[in-house]
Amino acid sequence: MHALVSKRVSKLALLLALLALCMMAPAAHAQTCTAAMTPLNIPSVSPVRGVSYTGSATLTVTCTWGLLNLAPNAQVCVNLGTGSTSTGQNPRTLGNGSSRLQYRIAGNAGYSPLWGSTATSTTPISVLLQQPLLGTVASTNVTINAQTLPSQMTVPTANNAATTYTESFAGVATIAYAYYLLGTPPACSTLTPQGTFTPTITASVINDCLISATAMNFGSTGLITADRRTTSQLTVQCTNNAAYRIALDGGANGTVSARNMQRSGGTASQRVPYQLYTDAAYSIPWGDGTNGTSMVTGLGTGTAQTVTVYGRVAAQAGGPTPGSYSDQVQATIYF
Repeated sequence: MHALVSKRVSKLALLLALLALCMMAPAAHAQTCTAAMTPLNIPSVSPVRGVSYTGSATLTVTCTWGLLNLAPNAQVCVNLGTGSTSTGQNPRTLGNGSSRLQYRIAGNAGYSPLWGSTATSTTPISVLLQQPLLGTVASTNVTINAQTLPSQMTVPTANNAATTYTESFAGVATIAYAYYLLGTPPACSTLTPQGTFTPTITASVINDCLISATAMNFGSTGLITADRRTTSQLTVQCTNNAAYRIALDGGANGTVSARNMQRSGGTASQRVPYQLYTDAAYSIPWGDGTNGTSMVTGLGTGTAQTVTVYGRVAAQAGGPTPGSYSDQVQATIYF
């Protein structure tokens, strides 16, 4: 009887030893998780518009199980630490030389929470994966959204061309994971990073300009026996460091070298000649660069700049038919 009990104990001990061996077996197999992200670019960012611009990419998380395992679930935490051109994570900054463009990034459309890292006590992207019934590999995709902050009007371009801003995440884009059997998955804060990946995040800042004008009014007069002079203003807002040129066309009733105001309701012959100039000396006709005219040039600062248009009606023999005279001139800005 005692020998029989001893024999059963021996079998039980052997069974437990085999079970322990089976539970430890997955460590001898490749149980790993990885992360990869498609390039994320925020295109055609015009700082002078004062609005946000967005871009997106796909983060793919993949886990592989060993042939023998008792932990079919995987908790994966993908960390994005502070990049090479940022001082924090809200906002982050993309860089070109010493210039910076602020942005934020998240694994959701509402940008809450933002994508962070346990290394900086912020929130990583967390996903749960299960081993498929037939197979050893599972993966999932997360849409990554990035958005520039508005009101960054003075962000510059370089070399008068569209300029790429970027940020490097060497060593701070990491993945931590743990396989578990049942119950609550382990918290990301308890997991140690076990690998890295290389996200590419860029934005293209473009040259852009906004332009508006005030009306030019020569006032009321009878006979035009002396020059009548006045001014109006153009407001120009161009990307910081973008060169621009402003052309004025010949208006509705003439050419750049011979402009005319037309009498409202009058005939084609009822006109008052006038000219527009680039300078206060009224010596350089402002046009499109043809027929002896010049354009005004400048360099954008990202903020609004005022450009004065000088107008003159020369003294004329006789007098025009009484009435209201006007012309419409189109200003075109090249950048």
